[in-house]
Amino acid sequence: MVKSTKWLTNPVRKLSHGRIDKGLEGADKGDKGNPGTGQARPPSGQNKAAPGQGQLPQHNNATSKQTQQQGNKVLSTKDEAGHGEEEDTTLGSELPQLPPPMPIQEHQFKQLDTPAASIMAAAAAASNNADECDKSTSALATELEHIVKIEALPAEEQNEIRAHLEKRQFVLKELVETEKDYVRDLGLVVEGYMMAIRSEAISVPEDLKEGKEKIVFGNIEAIYEWHRDLFQAELEKCLEEPERLGLLFKRYERRLHMYVVYCQNKPKSEFIVSEYIDTFFEELRQHLGHKLQLPDLLIKPVQRIMKYQLLLKDILKYTERAKLAKEAEDLKKAVHVMHVVPKSANDMMCVGRLQGFEGKITAQGKLLLQGQLAVSDATSASASSNLAQIMTTTTKLKERQVFLFEQMIILSEMVGAKSQFSTPSFIYKNSLQVNKMSLHEDQTDPLKFCLTSKNPLQEGLTLVLQAQSPEQRQEWISNIRALLDTQQDFLRAIQSPIAYQKELTKDVYVH
Repeated sequence: MVKSTKWLTNPVRKLSHGRIDKGLEGADKGDKGNPGTGQARPPSGQNKAAPGQGQLPQHNNATSKQTQQQGNKVLSTKDEAGHGEEEDTTLGSELPQLPPPMPIQEHQFKQLDTPAASIMAAAAAASNNADECDKSTSALATELEHIVKIEALPAEEQNEIRAHLEKRQFVLKELVETEKDYVRDLGLVVEGYMMAIRSEAISVPEDLKEGKEKIVFGNIEAIYEWHRDLFQAELEKCLEEPERLGLLFKRYERRLHMYVVYCQNKPKSEFIVSEYIDTFFEELRQHLGHKLQLPDLLIKPVQRIMKYQLLLKDILKYTERAKLAKEAEDLKKAVHVMHVVPKSANDMMCVGRLQGFEGKITAQGKLLLQGQLAVSDATSASASSNLAQIMTTTTKLKERQVFLFEQMIILSEMVGAKSQFSTPSFIYKNSLQVNKMSLHEDQTDPLKFCLTSKNPLQEGLTLVLQAQSPEQRQEWISNIRALLDTQQDFLRAIQSPIAYQKELTKDVYVH
């Protein structure tokens, strides 16, 4: 007797002798023989060979395979129906158990100490770190390409390029060193003055306890933490990788607008500090052991935001002379950012010095433009025929600081000369609402333009404004014209929304 399942492993034997045979038990009762072969089925779990034979006949093997396939189908059907059956472990218990599987071994071969082996190891390490090295590889390739180009140049040009790169590196070092000094100065304010005022050890005047201390320092703490925790370290990386500098300022453009908020609050801060500069803040300075007074420290952010632009321009200059085109393009974007941010900061600082305006300045929308223009005294022009006469009449013009907001144009008079130690204030004089005014250009005069109020309370009020250059005049006219066009579109959309929508759709199809 030879068992047909001798070649099977123990788990498979259990399935073969247990579930399969039980699944076929009903079929065996109905049909004792095999209709395909005409022979009787052997007992469950056994396959008997003919007497005198050392192995099973060929047709018996086929029958066994067919039986196993049928058993697999029955087993699959019963498993899907969710009916589990008890396995026949009698036969399985008679068989020896397999030993537990051996743990998978990682074969380590001794690395040959040959140049080829070293190269292969280096290649494998480089492959594993490919994702991390993509950027540095690209930068290295660019640098190598630049070096190759330099080497191809005459010796004299090579020396000039190296000299420009050395000068650029010198400016980069200045940028990093001054950044460290700047962060230290901000720390004197935040960790010195602000912490002392917040503590109970210092006697603070009652006026400063009513929220004025927040006006004194503005958002300087947020500026300090950002520079200390992030921006300073990013600038230091640029000493080793100068190509990062241009992208750095572009990436943090929104963060740099913290300076606009700080400068908008600066005039109010100066006013409060001036009230206590000789008393409370002087005593606090001596207590902290600082050499600089508080106003000297609070002006640091304003100075720093201007300094960035100057240093970036120098770095851009030497980068262009070194013929690094890609880096120069990135630095141009950085210079543009550091032109927009200081200008916005300066504009908002000027608005903060406006006095006498009874309305709410924040309700006038975004400040689009501000600057000095020569403005005539307000005159009355009841008819458009008088405009030409008013424009050509040589009336006395006065210097005015003019602010163009989205909702209003404000004219003010400068009070106090601007110097190193003082800043001017602006006294409100007049204003025109944008949605109730009209613009008139004098084509014969390259500097003048005229604004007329349509407000019933200012009926016929006309102002002649004169710019300092044709470029300045065009800048003002373009901004005012764009505002008036926007106002007209808004009115048309309110009065006839369907017609306005059709017109917009028509314009889309035309373009």
